[in-house]
Amino acid sequence: MGWFAPVVRIKGRGRYAFLLAWRLDKHGKWHGHVAWLVREQVLWKGVDVWMRAEDLEQVQGQDYRRVPRRFDDDVPF
Repeated sequence: MGWFAPVVRIKGRGRYAFLLAWRLDKHGKWHGHVAWLVREQVLWKGVDVWMRAEDLEQVQGQDYRRVPRRFDDDVPF
C-alpha cells in the first residue's frame, strides 16, 4: 500500500485534516498545507489551505516522518 498523508487536528475547530506538506517562511515560522472534504448538499468539495503550525496538533498513531518540508526560497507548490 502506498503512502497516505497523515491526519492532524485543527486546534479550536475540532476538524481533522490531511497534512500534505510543511513550509518554513522567511520569518522562520512553520506552516502546514492541510486539506479536507466538505459536503455541500449532495456534492463533496475539497478544501486546501496553509495554516500556522501552532494551530495544528498531531494525532496519536499517525506517522509524520514522510511529510515533505519546503523552505521559503524553494519552488512553490
